[in-house]
Amino acid sequence: MFYRRVKQVFGFGDVVDDSSTPFSLIALATANPNLVKAAPGVLVGLHAINQSAAVKYLKFYDMKQVPTAGSGAPVRRYAIPASSTGAGFVVPFFVPARFLVGIAFTITGAQADTDATALAAGDVTLTLEYI
Repeated sequence: MFYRRVKQVFGFGDVVDDSSTPFSLIALATANPNLVKAAPGVLVGLHAINQSAAVKYLKFYDMKQVPTAGSGAPVRRYAIPASSTGAGFVVPFFVPARFLVGIAFTITGAQADTDATALAAGDVTLTLEYI
């Protein structure tokens, strides 16, 4: 008997395994430019904690190279709430966030797209789930 495969997560192409891949980061004393995936992909989960007394800004870019903080236009922006005892958020993407080129991000100390303010080491803990 033949059964059709039902895709439960929105992935790209002929992805055989729909499980997510984790990416985890404890912030360095930089703007934390990172390339998560150098190909099309989707974010399916996001967990961010800020342990500083100032709001931090997570900025996603649709590109396949490491972004330069303060240049380019982010496609998604998230403010990570401030609290010296730890504040943050969890985003389970019920409709995954699609990136057509690649998944990259920076974490900065100010809101402006042109900002490149470095964090203090350990300010932010970030976990992403992507396909």
